[in-house]
Amino acid sequence: MKRSLRQRPKGVALVEVLVAMLVVSVGVLAMAGLLATASRYGKTSEFRAVATLLATDMADRIRANKDALRSNVPTPGSVTAYNVTGDYSSWETEPGDPQACANVNECTAAELAARDIAEWSRSVFSSLPGGAGYVSVAQVGDAGAARENFAADIWIAWLDPDADSGLPAADKECPPDFEVTGSPQPRCAFFRVGL
Repeated sequence: MKRSLRQRPKGVALVEVLVAMLVVSVGVLAMAGLLATASRYGKTSEFRAVATLLATDMADRIRANKDALRSNVPTPGSVTAYNVTGDYSSWETEPGDPQACANVNECTAAELAARDIAEWSRSVFSSLPGGAGYVSVAQVGDAGAARENFAADIWIAWLDPDADSGLPAADKECPPDFEVTGSPQPRCAFFRVGL
């Protein structure tokens, strides 16, 4: 009985190594894409958190100066104090400094409202890239003689560098005056606050 000198080959074939390298490289590329997407959504989440803080700041300023709302109702349902309106293009430069009150020791409700708007606008501009704010305050429900029922619609807008890179469109969240031609479009966060 003669033994066969042939033995099975040992080791790994070159084809198997190439297939394994291909599988690993596809996995690495997928992980890199996942990391980039997570980073992009993380930054958007940060901007939304800052916008929430800014909207809360404005709501607190309005609540602290309700006298400006009560005294500034020209017709039932409309309020002009604390309204911050305008188109988005007017916010390309930093808003001006707040004006000083006529009486250094005591501001009127209207002067305090103007200071609050100026300070808040500067905060929005400096806290978000291309940040801008839009506020509309209205009297709601049966106000009665006390004129206590108010609501504020607050929009915070910013230029998100990733707005045109696959993130969901947010154009429905912006006020009509914030539509911009070109790219990037502003992202907006909308808040309705009962005062």
